[in-house]
Amino acid sequence: MFNLLRMDLYRLKRSRSVYICFAVLLVISILCFWLVWMESTPQGLTFAAKIGISETLQGDSLPVEAYDSLLMFREIAMDGGAYSAILGVLVTLFVCLDFQSGFLKNIMSLHRHRWKYVISKVMTAGILSFFYLTLHYVFCVLLNVLFGHLVPFTDFRNILFYLANAWGNTTAFSALIITVCFFTRSIAAGVLTSLLLASGIVQSLIYAFTSLFHIEGWQNYTLYYNLVFAPSSYVKIGDLRGFVVGLVFLILYTVISTVSLTRQDI
Repeated sequence: MFNLLRMDLYRLKRSRSVYICFAVLLVISILCFWLVWMESTPQGLTFAAKIGISETLQGDSLPVEAYDSLLMFREIAMDGGAYSAILGVLVTLFVCLDFQSGFLKNIMSLHRHRWKYVISKVMTAGILSFFYLTLHYVFCVLLNVLFGHLVPFTDFRNILFYLANAWGNTTAFSALIITVCFFTRSIAAGVLTSLLLASGIVQSLIYAFTSLFHIEGWQNYTLYYNLVFAPSSYVKIGDLRGFVVGLVFLILYTVISTVSLTRQDI
């Protein structure tokens, strides 16, 4: 299994899509900090007036004083689902290309225990998410410094708490996308699933239906809810719910993927 993992990590490192997707996250971060800078600083307001967008910036958004570096990171990447969507698309490409290129047949001829392949893919997604989260947050901190300390820095313990929760839930989300890819073997299906689930569209539709019967409590135990509405700091034992939900779904989807791949013809 470790040989498979090493091979997957090597392929990931050599893949252009990894760097393109990360570059998209960085560009989104730059644009968001740039807009906040124009909206909240005298120099930014002057610049916005020169390019004729000062009226556009006037809205009902929260004042910049209400933000810190962690909340800015959440607004940019997590709360809108951008990070999960990009990660899901990348995982889809990484998995489905094994089917389309015939690479999986060569792997299965050498490794008869298919669960090793599944575990390798899930671990690769988890490692990728770890580096994405870490580097993206560091980049947001650097942007905050470059734009003149727009928001205060967050306590380091709160950063670790939230990023650990985000890592668990995004890894579980990756396992879900891997499951979809194993069932469909379709890049289109994986990408569509990533976009619909990461954006919360599916959850919103189901919530609207179940609310008619007053059974809305289920959403508290979904990956989307525990990623978007996760607490930014640990206060009480209930704040650990996101960790439990992420772990349960990670195990569940990994098992489903293993069973699916075992019963399929490669």
